[in-house]
Amino acid sequence: MNQPTGRYLLSIEAIPATVESPSHSAEAALPSFPAYLVGSTAPNNVEDGVQKVPDPEIAITEIAKFLSKQAQPEILIAIHGYNTGLGEFATAQDGYKHGSGVKGWYQNIRNHIAKTRTNCPPGLMLIGYRWPSEEVKGVDNDTLGHKLQYARKSLPLTLKVISRIAIAIFIVLLILSLVTDLPGTLLFSIVGVSLLVLATVAISIVFTFFALRIVGYFRDAYRANHFGVPDLVELIRQLDKAVLEETPGDDWTHRRRIKLSFIGHSMGGFVVTNTVRILSDVFDTRSIGHTSINASKAKTPAPDIGNVFSLGRLVLVSPDIPAETIISGRANFLSSSLRRFEETYLFSNEGDMALKLASTIANYSSFPARTREGGYRLGNVVLRSPHEFAKANRRPQYGILNLESLQPPRSQTDRPAQMPSFLQYLYILDQTSLRERQADLIEPERKPIAELFTVFDCTDYQEIVIDQQTGSPKKIGLLSHALGKRSLTFVDCFLLTIDYFRGKIDTHGGYFFPGDLPSAVGKNERLARPDARLTKHLIYGLASSGFTACLESLSTYDTSEAASPMVGEAASGCEIPPEQRVIYLNKLSELCQQHGIQVLLAAERYNRDVLGLTIEGDRDGY
Repeated sequence: MNQPTGRYLLSIEAIPATVESPSHSAEAALPSFPAYLVGSTAPNNVEDGVQKVPDPEIAITEIAKFLSKQAQPEILIAIHGYNTGLGEFATAQDGYKHGSGVKGWYQNIRNHIAKTRTNCPPGLMLIGYRWPSEEVKGVDNDTLGHKLQYARKSLPLTLKVISRIAIAIFIVLLILSLVTDLPGTLLFSIVGVSLLVLATVAISIVFTFFALRIVGYFRDAYRANHFGVPDLVELIRQLDKAVLEETPGDDWTHRRRIKLSFIGHSMGGFVVTNTVRILSDVFDTRSIGHTSINASKAKTPAPDIGNVFSLGRLVLVSPDIPAETIISGRANFLSSSLRRFEETYLFSNEGDMALKLASTIANYSSFPARTREGGYRLGNVVLRSPHEFAKANRRPQYGILNLESLQPPRSQTDRPAQMPSFLQYLYILDQTSLRERQADLIEPERKPIAELFTVFDCTDYQEIVIDQQTGSPKKIGLLSHALGKRSLTFVDCFLLTIDYFRGKIDTHGGYFFPGDLPSAVGKNERLARPDARLTKHLIYGLASSGFTACLESLSTYDTSEAASPMVGEAASGCEIPPEQRVIYLNKLSELCQQHGIQVLLAAERYNRDVLGLTIEGDRDGY
């Protein structure tokens, strides 16, 4: 039955389940948890009207009823990034091929979790959040041609006058050069060249502003900040209110709160962190510290927000936010909200050319930094082993780099006298670790916020694919050319940029790549791009079930090149002894070694989730 429509802040629809092959029945892979696509109805342009959508209150009530009945309610919210279209869900009509845009991605998340996470929380719900991003190439009625047209019409009067004067100068100089003898005079040479230079500069300035408009980065940043964040805040507020109405008289101070976890990709990381900051920081007395930067009493905010929610896990994938986000200091305006999450993860890539080029260049004029590295993005933060042999060979180590420093020594002689600190592994520039950069920024009594992150450097991430001609397996880099270098050179980045714009490598979104079917490979191509099996397994697993359950699932992870993306059933779900967790942790390190991923494990994850230790006050001082 069709629902009545109207103009609302949000649109909500169910995310349908699909199977990956038409040879299966659709019912065979139905996920065991509900999933919704929630979209902000804010238009791309302020002059555009708001489309009519079904009343979201109906879906909000359904969501609240489901959550209120669960013993362990959890919501996983996935948020897309810049230049992302709405797309379409995969359906039976198109043979259950991969969907497109955010609809296809959120649908893929739902199916992946359902098929691979038999031990995910029974009260889990997925919400894919859509904020009003626009595709550079245009879509539907808002084609690139239309965008070029209204970008020209909306050109500010000053820039329009400058461009017309510059064009007039070009025309006049051209006519004078063709029909007069003036070009041979000294006066014309001086005046003409001067006017030509000025006109060229003027046209270049106008063209730069016009190109920035078409690229849409600042437009997307505006919409993310002023539409995406407030509307996501309103969604969570409405859910909070609806759950309270569904559970009158329940004491949520003692009842298990609804856990909120997030996957934020690219600019979606900005939406997540600013949403949490708005929801949690302002009137929570536990977040109030002291006006003195050097105050000895550090803030220790709790994860609770609102009446019924509690922050769970935060997974930032190639986040388009400043690298200063994990550097403690006065400039880090997100530190309080980041500390509220139970678990935090970062997936980054040195070769992410979308961040290294578009984002860094665009933010050059707006981000208040006086050094080049100060303007770098968090998605480009990388890992370097501080051990001397790694520096001498200039080759990266893979797996968990700091595992030795986390494990207790068997004897006094087992461990070197000077173990590297957490910050010595993290780099923005090749020669400067965050420890060196942090030294002048952090107050002596504060702990580096970076230590709460578990970092996955996926620069050299590879998966195995079968060569269609030889039939032999071959490793393919999904986020870069996987050169195995300690740091990428200018030439490496240049070649990677070419392949990025040619569509051969997705340096920004390759973490989620669904893989090409061999039948879809072109005549001149021998290799289908492989499915990003390991990164999807880690990202979706950490976000939906946490570090311990994700480790447990690795016990049955199939590393063979012919394996399907599905992962077998994990262990029984009973309490796992620390000895077994250490084995699973070593399996994670081995898998990352095989796939070219460097990992920096947070000490908190090792102590709490592997050894099962709870240290009093271990969050104090961050």
